Amino acid sequence: MKHAILLAFSFAKRDFKERYVGTGLGQIWYILSPIITILIYTVIFSDFMKMKLDIVDNSYSYSIYLVPGLLAWTSFSTIIMRLNGSFLEKANLIKKINVPAFVYQLSIIITEFGILMLSYSLALIFLLLVNHPITFTFLYLIPILFLQTIFAFALGVIISLFTPFFRDFKEAVPIVVQLWFWMTPIIYMKEMIADKYPALLTYNPFYHFVHIYQDIFLYSRAPTYDALLTIMLMTSITLLFAAYLYKKMIGTVKDII
Repeated sequence: MKHAILLAFSFAKRDFKERYVGTGLGQIWYILSPIITILIYTVIFSDFMKMKLDIVDNSYSYSIYLVPGLLAWTSFSTIIMRLNGSFLEKANLIKKINVPAFVYQLSIIITEFGILMLSYSLALIFLLLVNHPITFTFLYLIPILFLQTIFAFALGVIISLFTPFFRDFKEAVPIVVQLWFWMTPIIYMKEMIADKYPALLTYNPFYHFVHIYQDIFLYSRAPTYDALLTIMLMTSITLLFAAYLYKKMIGTVKDII
């Protein structure tokens, strides 16, 4: 297991270096991408549209609300979609090299977690630039972002195990993920759907993460014990189920890819 984890880090390092190979700016895109995302929503919604919500006393209140959820969702959805077809994309390596198949999937989440932490570091700089207070409560972000990454990994592994059997999953999953985004209060307030569609909040796994990020960014409010217990149980159960399915199905998956 130790060797597999070290190998996953090695693959992740190579993935991190090679992702923007051939582009003019190279790895600078890792910094530019979240900055551009933040600037687009800040300029469009806070300046051009004068979209100030009555939530915090700051002219960039909507951006402060939107940025943590948007960055977290970008990482969450990217992990799921990259894992979705991972067995098919790495089929040649999985068959030729005597390396556990999950190593390639681990390398994906290692890379994406590093990018996620970089994105949130830039988000904190954004808060400083708009004179929004940052407190020790923000330290909760580290373990919660890690739990979110593990949850995305587990969910992605489950989907990836079925994709070789149902090839349409490769095309269907991005559509489902897009619908999931619009059913989650990331760019709109939860109050807009809480009364009419409460199930979209109660049974939406990602909402249980995103509202914590929004509370921390907006109000420096620490997550409640119930909120922490919910995401910990959700992540643990999904990960255990993914491990069980992987053990049962990986042999057959290797035969058909």
